[in-house]
Amino acid sequence: MIKNTDSFEVFTDCSKFPLDRPCVYQKNNNAICKECKNYSRLSAKKDNKRILIVKLGAMGDVLRTTFILNSLKKVYPKSEISWIVDIKNAAVLEGNNLIDRIIHNDGNVIKYLVNEFFDIVINLDLAFESLSLTKLSNKKEVLGFTLDDCRNIVTSNNYAKEWLKTSAYDKLKKTNTFTYQHWMSKIAELPKDNYEIIVPLQKNSIEKAEKFLKDNNITRDKKIIGINPGAGNRWKLKKWTSKGFIETAKYFSQKGYFVLLLGCAQDKSEIDSILKENMPNVISTGIDNTIPDFFAKINLCDVVLCGDTMALHAAAGLKKNIVALFGPTSVNEIEIYSKGVKIQSNKNCAVCYKQECDLIDNCMESIAAKDVIKAIEQYL
Repeated sequence: MIKNTDSFEVFTDCSKFPLDRPCVYQKNNNAICKECKNYSRLSAKKDNKRILIVKLGAMGDVLRTTFILNSLKKVYPKSEISWIVDIKNAAVLEGNNLIDRIIHNDGNVIKYLVNEFFDIVINLDLAFESLSLTKLSNKKEVLGFTLDDCRNIVTSNNYAKEWLKTSAYDKLKKTNTFTYQHWMSKIAELPKDNYEIIVPLQKNSIEKAEKFLKDNNITRDKKIIGINPGAGNRWKLKKWTSKGFIETAKYFSQKGYFVLLLGCAQDKSEIDSILKENMPNVISTGIDNTIPDFFAKINLCDVVLCGDTMALHAAAGLKKNIVALFGPTSVNEIEIYSKGVKIQSNKNCAVCYKQECDLIDNCMESIAAKDVIKAIEQYL
C-alpha cells in the first residue's frame, strides 16, 4: 500500500506535463512534482505579452485584419504574436515580420492550444470554429468574441456587442457607416484604426513579376491598369458583368495602355471571356500564381479595378489606386485608405448580402462602364 499520497500531488499546470502520462522527468529521474526543479507553470508571467489572434478565413478577411498588427505593437511593444488561420488562407500571412508564429487550423491545433498560455486572445470572428478555438484556449483575457457554457456568444465590450447585432441583422449591416477597420480597432481596444493592411512582398516573386513585364514587352511609359474580374465562388453576385470588363479593357487598350488581368483558377471563365476579344496590350498574368506571386503582379499596377475581393485588400495594402465596385455588400465597410474610388450600385436593394438573386437587372449589372472608365482615368 502506498503511504503519504500527498507527496504524489500532480502539478497539472506544468508546461512539461503531457496530461495523460508521466512526464519525461518522472520517467527518467523518478521526479516528484512538489520537489521537481523543472516545474514550469504554463501561465507564469513573462516579460513579453503573449497575444493570440484567431482569424481563420476567408483569405481577404485574413489579409485585411493584418492592419491591427502595427497597432498591437504600438500598444504592446514587448509582445509575441501568434495567429491561427486555416491552411488554405495562411499564405497571405507568410513573410509578415510582425507575426511570430503562424498556427494552422489543422489536427494539431487543439494540442497547441492546450499546451500554450496567452495573456490576450483576440477573436474578431463569429464563425463557430473561431469561437470554439477561443473558448478552448488558455488565456487571461479575450478581446472580441467567445462562447459561454450554453453556446451564448460572449462579447468583450459594447463595440463587440454592436458588431454582433450588425452581423445578425442585414438591416443594420446596410445602414452601417463605419469601416471594418474602425469596428475591429474598437473591439480590440486599440487607439487608432488607420493602420494599413500588411501585404508581404517576397524578393523571388518581385523578380518573377519583373520578368513577366520583360517577357511580354510591357513598358512603363504609361501607367498600367490591373483588372480583377472575379469574385470567388461564395459571392458570385459581387462580380461585375463580363460586358463591363470587356468594354473597359477595350477602351484603355485603344488608348495604348497595358491592361493586366489578375485572378486565380476560379476566375478563368471571366478572364477567358476578356481574352477572346483579342485586344492589344490586354494580357493575363496567369491563373495559377502563388499568393506571393499574385501580390507581386498586383504591385506592377498603378490602378486596380476590382469588386469587393481579396485583390481589393491586397491593392489597398500595396497603396495602389483602386476603383472598387459594390453591389450586394457594404461600400462603407471597406477601407481603401483614400486611394481610389468606390462605386456603389444605385439599386434600392443593394447591400442585401444575398448570395443568389433572381432579378434580371441585378445591382452589379446596373453599374455603367462609362462611370468605371471615368473613375480610372483620373489616376492615369
